[in-house]
Amino acid sequence: MKKLLITIILLLSFQSLSTADDIRDFEIEGISIGDSLLNFYSQNQIIENIDPNVFKDTDGKFKTTGFYGSFNEFDGIQFTFKPSDKKYIIYGISAGIFYSNIQQCEKKLKSISKELSNLFSNSEIFLDQKQSHPADKTGRSTATADIFMLKTGSASVRCTDWSDEITSSYGWSDNLRVGVKSKEYNDWLPE
Repeated sequence: MKKLLITIILLLSFQSLSTADDIRDFEIEGISIGDSLLNFYSQNQIIENIDPNVFKDTDGKFKTTGFYGSFNEFDGIQFTFKPSDKKYIIYGISAGIFYSNIQQCEKKLKSISKELSNLFSNSEIFLDQKQSHPADKTGRSTATADIFMLKTGSASVRCTDWSDEITSSYGWSDNLRVGVKSKEYNDWLPE
């Protein structure tokens, strides 16, 4: 775990502090908001990996596709894009680490959040934001996040503690996520 944290911190440290006010300048695994997903995956890979459970009760403006097990620093990465866009421009990136112990996740959240605070020093910061996860209609799954709001979007680090029911139904595991979202995607997200 220590090696993983150091890797994430190094990843964040390579970001240019002079341009850190633009969310598009932040990279996760070398990929940024505004890049074409086709530069990294084929159209078939993107479509085959769309998660049908994410945004299933929305207008369909955005879809999420995910890739797992092929990254050095993360267990998986999800990308959000508009399904009508043939260029598959990325509007959101979320990289995750799976945990069996939510307390370990919360410790890592604070370490990474400190680095994000330094990187996005001009952002509006919301710490320890705890809520029921909107994907769980029972309200039993929770998410605790530190959020960094910029004019061009947001960055966040979050621990999600899924209920046993959600884990059983969908196979989702408790996780830490480091994510970035464009302003357009943020504005669209359901409350």
